[in-house]
Amino acid sequence: MAVAPLRSRSRHGKKKKSLKEDGGRSRRDGDRHRGRERDHGAASSGAAPMYGHGYPPAYGYPPAYGYPGHPGMHSAVGPYGHGMPPQQMRHSSMADDGVSVQVSEKFLMRNDYSQTFVDSGLRPQNYIRDLDYANRYSEYPKIERLIKLKDDILAKRASPAMSLKCDLKEFELNSLGTKFDVILIDPPWEEYQQRVVGMYVPNEDLSTWTMEELRQLKVGEIADAQSFCFLWCGETHLEQGRELLKRWGFRRVEDICWVKTNRTAKVNEHGKVERPTLMYGDTSILQRSKEQCLVGVKGTLKRSVDTHFIHANCDVDLIMEEEKEFGSTLKPTEMYETIEHFCLGRRRLELFGLDRNLRDGWLTLGRGLTTSNWNKAAYNSWFEGDLRWPEVKDYRGGKLLGSIAEIDALRPKSPVRPGRARSRSRSAGRGGGGRRQKDVENDDFDKPLPEDLGEMAPPLPKEDEDASMPAMPAEAAKSK
Repeated sequence: MAVAPLRSRSRHGKKKKSLKEDGGRSRRDGDRHRGRERDHGAASSGAAPMYGHGYPPAYGYPPAYGYPGHPGMHSAVGPYGHGMPPQQMRHSSMADDGVSVQVSEKFLMRNDYSQTFVDSGLRPQNYIRDLDYANRYSEYPKIERLIKLKDDILAKRASPAMSLKCDLKEFELNSLGTKFDVILIDPPWEEYQQRVVGMYVPNEDLSTWTMEELRQLKVGEIADAQSFCFLWCGETHLEQGRELLKRWGFRRVEDICWVKTNRTAKVNEHGKVERPTLMYGDTSILQRSKEQCLVGVKGTLKRSVDTHFIHANCDVDLIMEEEKEFGSTLKPTEMYETIEHFCLGRRRLELFGLDRNLRDGWLTLGRGLTTSNWNKAAYNSWFEGDLRWPEVKDYRGGKLLGSIAEIDALRPKSPVRPGRARSRSRSAGRGGGGRRQKDVENDDFDKPLPEDLGEMAPPLPKEDEDASMPAMPAEAAKSK
């Protein structure tokens, strides 16, 4: 093999290269050249070509730059299948590293949703199946049957929609003359006004309330001894929402998250979303596509005991629904359905409502309402007595919705903790006599679960030095 003549020294003063080093490099170049000839001959003879890194290009997607088949590479048929038409490129079932090609393509397709969002602005959650509530449980016949039975009872027991146009800054909520089982609130947060950057939005009242004004609402006084409060907090008002729940006498037990899709967003000729429906200016670090609703409970409620008032686990704490038009504060309809499936109390109140929020089974209050059909005497008469379904099959009578045996059999239930039934049977059989230590320990199973207590659960011990130090004697503390 011919070797290039050696130069004595370059003009930069580098040392001479040895004949052995240069000759080794030439041999490697020759081997690489012969390898390319073999691959070229295999491609021309119909043998299965090789792909970059052992993976074929994903079906329906162009290969990445620098990989075989990219438009910027040579068009002639070359080594490793460069420039070959897709019809002539054979796909192997396994890659060089032993990973199935189908598995590799599945991960490529999954990751492509993120790239689609970068390129077009269409969000990855747009491609999740069965987002609409009607078809969500089509493959789960028991849950589908459960929701249908509950919806049938709700439709017949729902009281006619009532509304009261009023300024909540001046209106006394106590004047309604009743307490409520569910209170839904979507306050006029400052965030709603910042989204539109001062632009006018039709059919919206974006005048904000201060935190002090929200604190003055007497929400706790119109909530029954056992009741729930659902408080929308947008994206940036979670801390203020928790403060309000605590002030009104509720314990936060759940967070419901609304993840927004933009399937119907307008796209330009390049396939990109023309303009996001929400604008945040300089207040956002990430592109926001969700809102949160805090759930607070008043009183002591146990999922496995108070089944006359709550049916837990019928729905989830995640709502995926299309984002509304620019600047709109309209919330998903699914929130109403989640509340009605969960809480069996019939007295439901919504504050800061508009005409679009009017719904059977609800009393809506707000300054932006255009109609008012409030009748105190008629409304309170609909909830008199202790009747419930199936004793009564319309909206007249009873504070509770009621249920049937089939619903109780179908709905998901909380697991029974060991020892609960045993401790109850023993205490009933003793007739109030002396109690053994084991029976006293079994009574701990009757205490509420941590998720039932919410933020009132005992705090975790602090892991600091002060926790391990002994308490200071009273005399020393006084002298100090």
